[in-house]
Amino acid sequence: MELVVVLLALVGAVWGGLILWRGGLAAGVLLLLLSGICFGMPMAKWQVGPLPLTTDRLLLPLVVVQYLLWRRFGWTNRSPLTRTEWLLAALVAVLSLSTFSADWSRDGYQPVAWLVLSYLIPATIYWIARETRWEGPAPKWVLVCVSLFTVYLAVTTIAEQREWWPLVFPRYIAETARESGEWIGRGRGPLLHPIGNGLLLSIGLATLLCAWPHAGRAGKTAVAGAVLLVLAAVAATLTRSVWLGAAGGLAVVGALVVPRRARLPLLGGGMLAGALVLGVFWDQVMNYKRERHLSAAAAAESAQLRPILAAIAWEMFLDRPLLGCGYAQYAREHLKYTADRDGELPLEKGRGYVAHNVFLSLLTETGLVGLGLFTALLAGWAVQAWQLWHQTAAPLAARQMGLVFLATLTAYVVNGLFHDVALVAMANECLFAVAGATAAATVAARSGTNAKRRASADSADRGCAEEATTVDDAESANHAESANHGENAGAGPSRCPG
Repeated sequence: MELVVVLLALVGAVWGGLILWRGGLAAGVLLLLLSGICFGMPMAKWQVGPLPLTTDRLLLPLVVVQYLLWRRFGWTNRSPLTRTEWLLAALVAVLSLSTFSADWSRDGYQPVAWLVLSYLIPATIYWIARETRWEGPAPKWVLVCVSLFTVYLAVTTIAEQREWWPLVFPRYIAETARESGEWIGRGRGPLLHPIGNGLLLSIGLATLLCAWPHAGRAGKTAVAGAVLLVLAAVAATLTRSVWLGAAGGLAVVGALVVPRRARLPLLGGGMLAGALVLGVFWDQVMNYKRERHLSAAAAAESAQLRPILAAIAWEMFLDRPLLGCGYAQYAREHLKYTADRDGELPLEKGRGYVAHNVFLSLLTETGLVGLGLFTALLAGWAVQAWQLWHQTAAPLAARQMGLVFLATLTAYVVNGLFHDVALVAMANECLFAVAGATAAATVAARSGTNAKRRASADSADRGCAEEATTVDDAESANHAESANHGENAGAGPSRCPG
């Protein structure tokens, strides 16, 4: 068995090296994300200190080395730092200071582990992705790879929720479904988390929609079928925030792609249809049985818990509004507030839960400084993506990264209003990777636009030069003809003797 593992590792190393060499940094980032999604913590881990090693964390140093080599040989997309990237650097610095100024060694250095997993590794992925050369065949290959992965993810999600176990891969999804843990009965996917799985499906849905204009007639049929499959998988997560996030992403893509004349009727009709469905099935949506071991009453109680958690977070913020209680310290600090019985809400019910909101979590732990930087970072990325999509002179494949990021951000924010998605495995990694690819596409779009302008200017200059040459030749010919006429007129009759 050990020999088989060694052989498989050698084969994987050879193929991985070839993919990294031929595919460049884009292939490195994709391999890193896919290994973390499908072969991460649930499948294999090795405990080394506070941070367990997984396949993606072992692959990360190799991708960093690849980046350094590519940068050394001039194969990266170097560009000056933007204001948004300075915001990212400031956010990482504030989170690091917040971590190490509090009890960073508690629970086996758990705050340090969360800092590394939720922000330092994603920031590294962002930097590598933004240095990728987003030109040539790379954008379309990434589009194809992500689309194919999304189809696999949709099939696995539906099969898990319907208990069609032969179609489920990796096998640990089926093995853990026999346990009595959380979320059993939903479409959890390889992350074993319906919210993280739903975020991946939302990203893939936007990517599939971007594949539509590049496909032929048969390809468009396949894309349409894949979109319907992904929508069914989104429903199979049985998670309300995932449904809202995917719908929001679709609305954003539709609002930007659909012609202006049809935009208002389509979006208005979609919102009206959604409101009617919610109005008719409100009780079923709020109280449906989502999990095998969770009753409908417990599901309703879960929805009632969020105001309690919001009240606890608000009280924590009021005590430390500027810098918070310290990053990753909520689990310990919130216990001081659950015993408060002066209010109308039973805060005791919030004991032991994390803050079910990524923004409130940052507000309580890092204060207005941390939340302000994080919000400004997301807003800066959104503006960059918006501007990228509206660069009509740029290649379509580059512009579409703006669409994908806006849909990704919408799904992230919507889910983040109901869950602390920063704690969900691979959520921040995917968000930061798409943001980095958008930054790289922005540089490529500007370069392509400038190249077109230079080509147009050169063409105009050549045209002007040719026109000037033609005029000069014509004037020279006219002068020569006039000179010939003058010589003939001045010669007169011959006076030579006979």
